[in-house]
Amino acid sequence: SDAVTLAAGIHVVPEFLGNRAPFADPHARAVICGLGMERDLDNLLALYVAGLCGIGYGLRQIIDAQNACGVRNKNIVISGGAGQHPLVRQLLADTCGLPVLTTQCSEPVLLGSAILGAVAGNISPSVAEAMTQFTHVDTCYYPQTAYQPLHHRRYEAYKQLQHMAKMLRE
Repeated sequence: SDAVTLAAGIHVVPEFLGNRAPFADPHARAVICGLGMERDLDNLLALYVAGLCGIGYGLRQIIDAQNACGVRNKNIVISGGAGQHPLVRQLLADTCGLPVLTTQCSEPVLLGSAILGAVAGNISPSVAEAMTQFTHVDTCYYPQTAYQPLHHRRYEAYKQLQHMAKMLRE
């Protein structure tokens, strides 16, 4: 959780290929703010952590949009890619303010297909029951309350930078 302090002053809105959700704006572009001329490992690490936080704030924006429509999320389930690393998992929990769960399954996408197949083949009566039967939580990463005020400020900066980039484009 303390890794966020390494990104002090650097903010990333990682919309390099547009925004898929919640705005579905293919013309959106990335914003990197606060980057200096330093070329050392510490600055590269700060940019990396800021980028991870930016991914988390984008996810938080989706969760906020879902909440506005009445969908309540209790947790985030993560698998594959960068989500395999504990640092990424903890930063996502902290940036979104929700627990991040990992499963014991090494191939969760394939498990999802198998769950649907189990329902289609009448092995399980419903997707919810098949999920209960075939999935098992491995680890839970909880948001650390000490860092929530900092993430709230960074999230507000994220949204302002995103909005400003759209205004400049228009």
